[in-house]
Amino acid sequence: MIKNAMILATVLGIFLFPITDNFLASAADEIDAVAHVNGVPISTEIFEKRMRRLVGEGQGDFDSYEGKIELLDILIAREVLNQEGKALGLDKSAMVKERVDELVEGLVVNEMVNVILEKKITPEAMQQYYTKNKVDFREIRASHILLKTEDEATDIKKKLEAGGDFSALAKEASIDPASAQRGGDLDFFVRERMPEAFAEAAFAMKKNEISEPVKSAFGYHIIQVVDMRDPVAFESLSQAQLQNLRGTMVNWEIDKLREKAKVTIHDARLREAASRTQENAPAPAEEHGH
Repeated sequence: MIKNAMILATVLGIFLFPITDNFLASAADEIDAVAHVNGVPISTEIFEKRMRRLVGEGQGDFDSYEGKIELLDILIAREVLNQEGKALGLDKSAMVKERVDELVEGLVVNEMVNVILEKKITPEAMQQYYTKNKVDFREIRASHILLKTEDEATDIKKKLEAGGDFSALAKEASIDPASAQRGGDLDFFVRERMPEAFAEAAFAMKKNEISEPVKSAFGYHIIQVVDMRDPVAFESLSQAQLQNLRGTMVNWEIDKLREKAKVTIHDARLREAASRTQENAPAPAEEHGH
């Protein structure tokens, strides 16, 4: 029996496992099954694999027999739903096939990134890349206020010029919720981490300077440079800086693959799609007086 709403959500796959996971054991595993559902085995190996994943993600404690029974209940419920869905032909529906294709693509992309990290981003390669491109790893710390329209950004800029407090205005007006609660603070970052237009403006600014509105795909930014620091020696890089370096090198490897690929962009169709998206965007909610 499924015991509560959280377990039901787990059964439906909201946060437990991707639908591409194979819960069924092969015929060879028939003799080592923890359960059968209409004759279909759930092997001990699959059961333990799922249990280790959940524990590793901090989603449960399955040391006790009762905990293992609860996990088995989940797997059985999923298999019941799986079998019933297949009986109804849902596995052959266009929606399911599209989702499967998306999941497979995502898994392949993630695995390819892992291959790049393992084969290309070695400690030696990281040190060589960093030494050769050290100037690109100058860091700045900046804050920003993100607005939807240029008029809104211009208005915020005028308030700042009149002595307005940047942090307070970011908390009040910025549509970037993560940084807004920190007064717009984005912490230290390298050029590679930011959208091109944002990075170009920010890295051309002086300390304490406030920019004019800068347009990116996210909206209009008002940027304030708070601090700057020159690149340190490779041996002195923090774990966060090493992670940024890995990300930069992964993007570099992707760029090399893009350069080798034959890419054709159909601009007219892209503009048409963009136009349709704008036309179908929901209208702003009307404000009603009280």
